[in-house]
Amino acid sequence: ISLVCREYEKRVSQGKEVVPVSFNLSRYDFLTGDIVSFIEDEVRTHHVPKDMIHVEITESMMVSEVEVIASAVRRLHEAGYQVWMDDFGSGYSSLNMLNEMPIDILKLDMKFIRSETAKPNSQGILRFIIDLARWMHLDVVAEGVETGEQLERLRQIGCDYVQGYYFAKPMPCEEFKA
Repeated sequence: ISLVCREYEKRVSQGKEVVPVSFNLSRYDFLTGDIVSFIEDEVRTHHVPKDMIHVEITESMMVSEVEVIASAVRRLHEAGYQVWMDDFGSGYSSLNMLNEMPIDILKLDMKFIRSETAKPNSQGILRFIIDLARWMHLDVVAEGVETGEQLERLRQIGCDYVQGYYFAKPMPCEEFKA
């Protein structure tokens, strides 16, 4: 988060375009200190609007120390940060957890996307999950889109955002800036 905030401040001071940045927090981040206060301090120090910072948590981190993590996630959400549930469909996937956790974006795991987009439209649960997200007022991001066919299928069933190698592979920061 420190690097993200410093880079944001630098780009703004240079008059360069900025876009929201999402970053993953681990269970360790939540259990080894007050991560919410740390994020708040970094954002305030570097003058970063909260809507430019998106916090990603994975569904698997919610299998232990649930109350500690859930409390911090609620604090982040109440403070004005967008909270994303990353890798949904890769493991635990409790619907109750989705209902209890204050999240804004549901990010579908790439293996799940790969297996679901290979099935005929009438099979699988991808459309159901996207419809459920709509009902819960959540946007949906599909990870791991690698083909035009996957992109078209996701577009047909109303997925909001996609990411994956079809668009670009991970790259060094300097290359991304260029």
